[in-house]
Amino acid sequence: MKDVDIIVPIYNAYDYTVECIKSILNTTDLNKNTLVLINDKSPDEKILPMLYNFKNENQDKKIVVIENEQNMGFVKTVNRGMSYSSNDVILLNSDTEVTKNWIEKLQDAAYSNPFVATVTPLTNNGTICSVPNFGVDNELPKNMNLESYAEMIEKISKSRYPELTTGNGFCLYIKRNVIDELGLFDDVTFGKGYGEENDFCYRALDHGYTNILCDNTFIYHKGTQSFKKENLTETRAALIESHMKLLREKHPIYVQKTDNFIANNPLRDIQENIDINIKLYGKRRILYLVNEWEENMEMTGGTSLHIKDLIEKNLESKIASFVLAPDKFDLTRFKLYLYTEGCSREIANFKTDIQNYGQINYTNQTYEKMIKTIFDSFKIDILHVHHFLFQTFDAIYEAKKRGIYSIITLHDLYMSCPSINMVYKDKFCEVDKDKDCSKCLNLRYGVNSDILANWRKTCKNVLEKFDRIIVPSENTKKQYNKVYKDLQIEVVEHGVKLIETKANLEKSQKDTFDIAFVGAMAIHKGSNILKSLIKECNNPKIKIHLFGKSEDESLHQNQSNYIFHGKYKRGELPQLLIDNNIDLVCMFTPWPETYSYTLTECYMAKIPVLAFDIGAVGDRIKQDKLGWTIEYPQDTKRIISKIEEIMQNKEEYAKIRKEFENYKFKTIEEMQNYYEDLYKIVPEKEGKDVADMYLLKDFARQTMEIDFMQYMALYGHVVHRYEKMRASKLWKIAKKVKAFLKGK
Repeated sequence: MKDVDIIVPIYNAYDYTVECIKSILNTTDLNKNTLVLINDKSPDEKILPMLYNFKNENQDKKIVVIENEQNMGFVKTVNRGMSYSSNDVILLNSDTEVTKNWIEKLQDAAYSNPFVATVTPLTNNGTICSVPNFGVDNELPKNMNLESYAEMIEKISKSRYPELTTGNGFCLYIKRNVIDELGLFDDVTFGKGYGEENDFCYRALDHGYTNILCDNTFIYHKGTQSFKKENLTETRAALIESHMKLLREKHPIYVQKTDNFIANNPLRDIQENIDINIKLYGKRRILYLVNEWEENMEMTGGTSLHIKDLIEKNLESKIASFVLAPDKFDLTRFKLYLYTEGCSREIANFKTDIQNYGQINYTNQTYEKMIKTIFDSFKIDILHVHHFLFQTFDAIYEAKKRGIYSIITLHDLYMSCPSINMVYKDKFCEVDKDKDCSKCLNLRYGVNSDILANWRKTCKNVLEKFDRIIVPSENTKKQYNKVYKDLQIEVVEHGVKLIETKANLEKSQKDTFDIAFVGAMAIHKGSNILKSLIKECNNPKIKIHLFGKSEDESLHQNQSNYIFHGKYKRGELPQLLIDNNIDLVCMFTPWPETYSYTLTECYMAKIPVLAFDIGAVGDRIKQDKLGWTIEYPQDTKRIISKIEEIMQNKEEYAKIRKEFENYKFKTIEEMQNYYEDLYKIVPEKEGKDVADMYLLKDFARQTMEIDFMQYMALYGHVVHRYEKMRASKLWKIAKKVKAFLKGK
């Protein structure tokens, strides 16, 4: 490697200069390279003695101190240093701190191509070379020191050495042969600083050279007391503006290229890779798989709400949460979200060729590649599956290959039957004597075979690969153990945030018995029973309400005994029930639900619940003594009779209302603490595992080609015909006629 002279122009800024020189001494071979310290007549009398102290204390090292007899300004001072040297030079501001192996890495970049003129490293404060945020002053990350930050940047770099239109003078490596050919900085035009390094780099472009970024090296630039700023006699803004005008006049093409560079930011991949690694540094990483996900979680399913609650705790526990979910508008597209300190957003979007409409998918090649890429890009520690619906089983197989700790939470009966809730027509299939599994699955997935036995065999094999299987209720455990007798399942009840409510003082004035259905009304939630009740209930004292949405449009219309209230946001239901004087909530789900957040919210309103005696809902009501259950299945007349019985037995009703005073909710904190302890089974990171956003982005870009190929498959013939038409003589004649007429 060639000898390098490090030129540090100095004007005041005593403390920063001391830190700069110390960092050079700690990281640089000054037996081989030379440190040239030039004092530009600093008014601070401490500067010169300090420089000589460093020289005298390090006599075994090559340190040169040069004194300007009068203040020459930044550009002339730099030129003096470059004239003193006969080697390659590094121009280094005195308000910087260098890092390990910086010279070696800059020189490797400089000689990666014979036509490289200048090399600039990454920094926190260096316009187009700034990271993680482009073009602004960045603070050092709070979660690491300068040494560990620079080490991380080197570790994650691909050493791509992207081209720059211009380097940056805070730290600029310049080859000696380029200085000999181009000459020194233009100290006549840019004597007061700002623009001189741009002019030099633009002249290098004129001579056929290139300027590059050393993307594996980070130099800290404080940027608040730099040499240039100390010497300004005009305001900084005015000086920059005047020198930019000079640059535009002298190098109009290159200035425009720099403007385009800033506008398009071709360094985005580098910046994002660094940014994501800052956010993930030292954190455990969990990938959640879910069947639906929305950033606005006000109205969504219980599974997604549960994951949101886990993520809230993860943010406090040095855990980075990734969520992979299908796009609800295009189930072949998957979105990856990241939730950690400073990040709560979608970070990637993938297109697969998976067929989620009417098909059973155990595996899929593009999905498999996607999950591999996510695991390998982010060094995932824990896979926590909350649903395989719309996804494939490839995730668990790839996790096992990588030794990733795996958890699955079973929120419904999907892993027992692909019908999800095991409702045949409108009844739980276990009590439906007329059930026909083949017909049911044919209607749902279009399959023409009896696949249930194979489905369960496959699912058992998949479930056995997980390190932990969790369900939210004892009833769910019983349902799965009916099918998979030897499966080890743990029950962990969901915790909830307690919602404060206000009493409705108008309740005593009403003379009706108001019953409510709540949540998303579909067949598997009891919409047929609700419709039947509205039709058959002739008791004028009973008024029926629906709080929530429905897939049946007829339930959106008010009737004499029925009021539709529409959607509500998470946390609003308890107060809505109170404000509307609801006396009883009906939950006639025709399958064994696994938990039901809605039931818990009804409890928060202190309103009794009537439900079928199946599933977690039936079990909870019987155990908690906060309502009534009725045998499942049951006809509408019997349900109406039960409601009337509850309405008439005021003493029993009052007794159940009183039971709410003693009920203790499982809090969200209790649940979160359980999962925090569970996730600790994987040790904390020590900054060793780095993320690779290049790998992720390259794969995401490849998946976009699928879209293009699909487009061409559908419309390629149209494009071909259009291009053929444009190439015809008639088209060319028409263009000439059009141009002639336009000219007239």
